[in-house]
Amino acid sequence: MYPFIFRRCHNSARPIVRHRTEALRRALELLETRDLPASGIIAVGADLGSAPQVRLLNRANGAVIRTFTAYDPAFSGGVRVALGDFNNDGNPDIVTAPGPGGGPHIKVFDGATFGLLRQFFAYDPAFRGGVYVAVGNVNGDATPDIITGAGQGGGPHVKVFDGLTGSAFDSFFAYDVTFRGGVTVAAGDVNGDARADIITGAGQGGGPHVKVFNGTTGSLLRQFMAFDTTLRGGVFVAAADLNANARADIVTGAGPGGLPQVRIFDGATGTRLGSFSAYDPSFVGGVRVAAYSIDATGQPAVITAPGTGGGQNVRVFAGLGLPPTTLVSQFTPGFTTGAFVGGFGLPGQTTGNFFPPTL
Repeated sequence: MYPFIFRRCHNSARPIVRHRTEALRRALELLETRDLPASGIIAVGADLGSAPQVRLLNRANGAVIRTFTAYDPAFSGGVRVALGDFNNDGNPDIVTAPGPGGGPHIKVFDGATFGLLRQFFAYDPAFRGGVYVAVGNVNGDATPDIITGAGQGGGPHVKVFDGLTGSAFDSFFAYDVTFRGGVTVAAGDVNGDARADIITGAGQGGGPHVKVFNGTTGSLLRQFMAFDTTLRGGVFVAAADLNANARADIVTGAGPGGLPQVRIFDGATGTRLGSFSAYDPSFVGGVRVAAYSIDATGQPAVITAPGTGGGQNVRVFAGLGLPPTTLVSQFTPGFTTGAFVGGFGLPGQTTGNFFPPTL
């Protein structure tokens, strides 16, 4: 097992502050000159039982932009994904982490060339419980950082790695150190200080316990139970500004054993904003979630993928009460063991609102 590390330090790099309108204009110009679509990018990673394949999809029509294998093709433990622009070329780069059995091997692939930009082991290489991964600018420099959560069997160990150098600069346990269900992770600026805060969800066996940690100080900003406390399948988390208040909101997906429900909480207050069922109510394999605040349509998106037994029907929800767009990402005919998702939109505040005015 990996050692206990209770260490917090942060880079002192000066934060980059940009006017939102100017940032959006520049981002659109970059997107117009590249091959990837400006409508939004979705990464899908095949779950347990398949080769460790990743697909990039066009959010608008589900077209496959690229498919590649992140690890040894013989590995069948699944692959978790996140997106972020690490080399500032306007293309989302792909961060991958293996599922159970693969070791804590993190890779970053260039979104333009799909060559390997960086790789490292997030925990002791002997750990085989898999890793959850997220992307967010925690240290306030010009490059997003990589947040990892240990998978089942490894304890609720969260680490943050500098997106420019790959070195770890933060490490903590989000829940009781004796808990061995793992910890899911997300990142978003919920307190308005221009740095990403770290959102965690308890893994299997821990209940739907969500915590929000200040990305600068490490202090606990908020905690709550996203679903019924009797559910023990854990909770998946994501973050994006969905109510146009310039602060990230928290998206939660129920773990296996419960209804396939998604609930969204205001990042500034913790108030529940809304909820919806992502799949047929009879499905109890869990819901993996991702989100982004804005794309070229000016709308936000909540992205879902089913867990074990649910196939790979990725769905994109642009607002409560609106019908979802279903993007089929079938890696193998008949493959039903689920998928993980990551989303990438445009920088800046959403001009649309995910929520009806009555909420």
